[in-house]
Amino acid sequence: MIRLKNFLNSVACLCVTALIASCGEMFQQEWPEDFDPEKLPDITGLGADEGGSLTLYVGQEYKLDPQVGEYMFSKADEDVQKIVLSRFHASAAKGDKIVRVRQIEIKAMGVGSDVISFSDAEGDWTGKLPVSVLPVWSKQRTGGWRYETIVYAKVTEDGKTPANDVMLAALCGDELRGRGVTRTVKDVTYTVFRIGSNTVSGETIRFEGYDPTNKCQITFDETITFDGATHGTLSNLVELKGKKE
Repeated sequence: MIRLKNFLNSVACLCVTALIASCGEMFQQEWPEDFDPEKLPDITGLGADEGGSLTLYVGQEYKLDPQVGEYMFSKADEDVQKIVLSRFHASAAKGDKIVRVRQIEIKAMGVGSDVISFSDAEGDWTGKLPVSVLPVWSKQRTGGWRYETIVYAKVTEDGKTPANDVMLAALCGDELRGRGVTRTVKDVTYTVFRIGSNTVSGETIRFEGYDPTNKCQITFDETITFDGATHGTLSNLVELKGKKE
């Protein structure tokens, strides 16, 4: 728990000095005169998903609501919130690459996994929150397109056949246009993409994958131009060479 009481028992009023960079002036902020450190509750939990982990999609924002004593942080009065946040440190192991964390505010920045570490000022209390960030297309649906291009592909991931649970997608920009379905026929393993569009031809289609076991993105350099035709056959598959990020 964040032991604010241990730190504040020796003072009746805490002054915080801050520098305003834009004007170079100094100011002091005083805590309320009736502030009583003996009555200040400790944080007893992070208020994240059950199981101690968090799953987000790229671009999604999440605000922690830690447990403070017998109630939630959001229910505490403004003065208590200021004091608690002044003692609350948070940082992501991979910087801002996967998640950007600013105290209790989290934003998903990129596909992958990271661990956010929390502590009080003295390090008497520490906590960790594993976070998984999924691509937005993994929760999207596709269908109802006017035109269709089909791709029969040989997909590899770092030179190997991807695991069965790897998710594959065909995208136009960031819009899901089709999912890859992997099959095996007469010892030939291939992935078929049925790619949709409302434009008869000309759109650039790219490919992307997600490995849920290793919680990482798979990128492909290869693209095709949507043309309403079929690309590849079982005897001459289009090669899509993926790399884990």
